[in-house]
Amino acid sequence: MAKAKQSDLLPLSAIRLVLNTCKIDLRPIDHQVSALPDLPDLEYYFVPAEHMALFQAYHRPGKPYKNLKLVNFERPAISLTFFYKHKYQIDRGIKAETALVILQEQRDNLYTRSFLDQLTAGQQRKLQEIDDLIRAIRQAPDQFQFCTSNYEHYYRYWYCSYRFFEDTDQLKTGTANEHMLKHTQRTDDSNTAPIINERLNIIFIDTKYITRPVSYDNKLIDRELETYSDKVSYGTSSLYIRSID
Repeated sequence: MAKAKQSDLLPLSAIRLVLNTCKIDLRPIDHQVSALPDLPDLEYYFVPAEHMALFQAYHRPGKPYKNLKLVNFERPAISLTFFYKHKYQIDRGIKAETALVILQEQRDNLYTRSFLDQLTAGQQRKLQEIDDLIRAIRQAPDQFQFCTSNYEHYYRYWYCSYRFFEDTDQLKTGTANEHMLKHTQRTDDSNTAPIINERLNIIFIDTKYITRPVSYDNKLIDRELETYSDKVSYGTSSLYIRSID
């Protein structure tokens, strides 16, 4: 995987210092937000819309930074839902020569490990299976079909779905989905220990409407009732009163 240019990376430690001054917590019971992802490799923060200007310099439409995502810049969320998709690839055009290379690499890895440490029973079975497959494919390559896929690794790609006001009068709402950046691991050639590539997400929220439902059918009765200065409740209803200028 190609390394990102330095100009495409930001000093996340400095950005976290800024976030500590303005981030807030959201809770599903108290706010219009679904169950929050609780994963060590998904780093995200909620920032009230009034602090959005602090991150203006990091907003690069069409050329985002590799390690920071402003999920919904200029479109603060009035409700949030998180979900993931099972992302995978499958390549059905694998030739016998390619399959043999893959098998040989796995065999070599197990064989080398056998010199360093005793293989488990499962590893020994796997080594024997690979040997048998290599032998059979070499004898009759046309009798096999091959494909590669990461389907069973069950890689989860997290998304944030959010509603926002599309106009300044707050009369019309829209919905958008954005994928979120995850921390990734890589192994440096000079060190077998995994290196963590940190990546974080910032989600801007409308602090007023994240605490209350906004009708999907654009019934704006909540904002109409806010124009009445006084309210008196009786039974299951309320009387709203305002003066006429």
